[in-house]
Amino acid sequence: MKRFVHLAIISIGLIFVFTKSENLMAQSSNSDYKHDTVKPFSWPPQLEARVPYEPTVFPSSQQFYLFYELYLTNFSSSPIQLERIEVVDADKKEAGSIATFDARQLQAMMTSLGETVSDSPGKLTIAGGQSAIVFMEVTMDRNMLPHNSIFHRLSTDKETLNCAIIKTKQTNLPLFGAPVKGSEWLAADGPGNDESNHHRRGIIILDGLATDSRRCAIDWKKVKDGASYSGDSRNVNAYYCYGEPVYAVADGRVIGAKDGLPDNIPGHGDAFHPAVPITFETIAGNSIIIELDNSHFAYYLHLQPGSLLVKPGDRVKKGQLLARIGASGDAREPHLHFEVTTSSTFLFGEGVPYIIDRYRLIPAKNGSTDMHIHELPLNRELVDFEDKL
Repeated sequence: MKRFVHLAIISIGLIFVFTKSENLMAQSSNSDYKHDTVKPFSWPPQLEARVPYEPTVFPSSQQFYLFYELYLTNFSSSPIQLERIEVVDADKKEAGSIATFDARQLQAMMTSLGETVSDSPGKLTIAGGQSAIVFMEVTMDRNMLPHNSIFHRLSTDKETLNCAIIKTKQTNLPLFGAPVKGSEWLAADGPGNDESNHHRRGIIILDGLATDSRRCAIDWKKVKDGASYSGDSRNVNAYYCYGEPVYAVADGRVIGAKDGLPDNIPGHGDAFHPAVPITFETIAGNSIIIELDNSHFAYYLHLQPGSLLVKPGDRVKKGQLLARIGASGDAREPHLHFEVTTSSTFLFGEGVPYIIDRYRLIPAKNGSTDMHIHELPLNRELVDFEDKL
């Protein structure tokens, strides 16, 4: 009898223990479940950021510059509000950002692909399924130069993302002579980030790829007292640069030369009526393409008809006379369009920076009369290439 009682007591104790354990497990399980429902799982902002072509650092006016494009795509169905972009040296993360752009600044730097990106001052929204391009211009002092790579810190209304890590090229830039000679040359639509700069925003899709061959292009125009002509603006001969000689910037081989297209009657906007229809074949006008010894390609566009002195296959020397400035092709007024790209086919390559032997700015910045050695003029700088420099 006592044995039976003992067994009964033990059984009851085991039942109590198992029951209590099950209750605790159930409570624990319910607690975990409640915890999950309080903080549900969520994906980070589905914002892709990438740089399709890694930039090269170049010097100008005793500072250093990076020009490149940051592509953004919102892969979610919900809008993402972009508040700030910081550019950070990947090797010096604790040193702070190299450059910071807030929403107001980004509004002037960004082009949307589809709906408008900006909704109000200080706010920048990328709609669901929308893409945008940020035209980046990063200015640095010598002590800020990134050693190897940079990344981008994107602050959104949801969270902050570290993304788009890219190498920054610090190679020996191509060193050129000037494509023109003399003084009072305006670097129109040169390297810069103005919204009106048609070179900087000149991305074109060819063979399924987006490229910007004009990223560092310059339209060289001669000006006096702020004007590019004197007299009848509809007469090419009224323009100070018309007929000015252009020169080989380096040794190389001519791989393309087109002549025979007439000059346009100058005119802008609705007043522009090209002498021949603008097509892919005529847009550059009379032109010369030189393959340089460093495998880059120099383009001289909108030349004067009948002025070309070289033909495909010719070897040219730095400083050699090539042709004269005209107004052919897609030229609203006489000027020399000069660019250096990575492709032998017009518009297909990526525009790359280079440096020029020497020049002086008019007026010199900060009251300085120092020569600019091995630098590249920026947008709308007035340049002196006088031989006496």
